[in-house]
Amino acid sequence: MKGERMGRLPILAVLTSFVNILPLCLLAQNSPQDYLKLHNAARAIVGVEPLVWDSELESYANKFLSRHTVDCLRVEQIQYTLYGRNFASYDSSFENFSGADAVASWVEQRQNYDYKSNSCIDGTPTCLTYIQVVSKASTHLGCARVKCINGDTLVGCYYHPAPIAGQRPY
Repeated sequence: MKGERMGRLPILAVLTSFVNILPLCLLAQNSPQDYLKLHNAARAIVGVEPLVWDSELESYANKFLSRHTVDCLRVEQIQYTLYGRNFASYDSSFENFSGADAVASWVEQRQNYDYKSNSCIDGTPTCLTYIQVVSKASTHLGCARVKCINGDTLVGCYYHPAPIAGQRPY
């Protein structure tokens, strides 16, 4: 009996390890923790409190993105909401584009933000995604990622409360 249990232990350990690793492979940097980690790292740099994951915002983001799998957000008008939000759309050549990649691209826009003037350096709204990520007004976050019918990837994050227009983010 003791020898029989010992023989099963390695198989059980391998199976348990596989089950623990499997979700990480499937999520590919698209889990709530992945979104939060990158957002909160950027917020820590500027001294802003960390965001908390909100499953209702995640559901809202998922529903919104799911309605845009045909156009992949290539529309002129996106309806107003009570939430702050960021979107990223990447063509199918970025096959493994993750939610974490989208957040990293928004944070990268920090280089285009001038705190002193509270505006984007180049005069275009390129830094607004960064401002949304680090806004002290927002306390909660929910994000989602979908594949569009054409193979492109669409990522969206919703923030609550929304930042106040014109207010410095930190």
